[in-house]
Order: sequence, then C-alpha cells, then structure tokens
Amino acid sequence: MGLGFGVFCRNSKGYTILELIAVLSVICILTALSVPNLLRANERWLLRSTAYMIANDIRRVQRLSVQECAQYNFEINIKEFYYILRSNDPTHPNIKKVKLDPKITQITSTLYNPGYGAPKDGYRILRFSYLGSPNQAGEIVLKTVNGDSIRLTVDVTTGRVMVYD
Repeated sequence: MGLGFGVFCRNSKGYTILELIAVLSVICILTALSVPNLLRANERWLLRSTAYMIANDIRRVQRLSVQECAQYNFEINIKEFYYILRSNDPTHPNIKKVKLDPKITQITSTLYNPGYGAPKDGYRILRFSYLGSPNQAGEIVLKTVNGDSIRLTVDVTTGRVMVYD
C-alpha cells in the first residue's frame, strides 16, 4: 500500500508549527480584509443615527411651537458642529444643545443664515411659527472623512423632515 495519508494521521499527535502558522496567517488576512468594512459600517451607522436624531429634534421643535403657541428655533452651526433647540424668546434657556460626533467632518446647509446686517459665519436657523410651519425649506447634509454622506430635507409647507441615504 505504500506511504499514504493514513500513515501520517496514525503517527500524528498534534499540529505542526507550520500548520499553526498557516492557519494564523489565513485568519490575519481575513481580519485585515474585513476591518475596513467594519469601520465604514460604523461610520454609516453614525451618520444615520445622527441624521435621525437631528430629524427628531426638528420635529420636537415643531411640536413645541404648536403646543405652546410660540415660535421655536432649530439652530445649527455648520462650522463648530453643534445644534441648539430653543424658544425664539431670548430670555428662555436653551431646551437642548448637542455637539456632533468628531467623525462627522463636514456639514452643509441651505437653511437661512441670520445676518442682521452681517452674516454669522456657519450659523443656520430654522424657525417654526405657532402653527408649526417652518419659515423656509432647506436641507442639511452630513459627511464623513471617507466621503459618506446623508441628507435631511425640510418641506416648507408642512415642515415634514425626511432623511435620505
């Protein structure tokens, strides 16, 4: 019968160092290939969760304006990466201030820039009347360093907020 596979299996008491190195090499290669995809998936999740958080906070401001028959603002600073929910009355404290995650590297917006003579750099505002209608339509786009982006739009007639991947 000669030397066959059965001879090696019968005398073998464990794995050789070459077999262990081969298996570990395959595991390392597979891990190296999958890590960038996992990191990108994490950034996509971050973008989606941030966009839905912003959309929910815009809806909250709209709801408050109707419930309390007063003007409320959603204000975003696209240079310093934060947004504020507040009453239009400056004597009231902010309802909420949120600093966005540092992995979001760019924000663009077509929302109104309240200048009062000179534009405020990076500052955008969305104001809701006591009827719940916004003062304007517009969009907010969030981007990461890898180029992934997500877009939020606000409809001027209804104030409906939509998130688009």
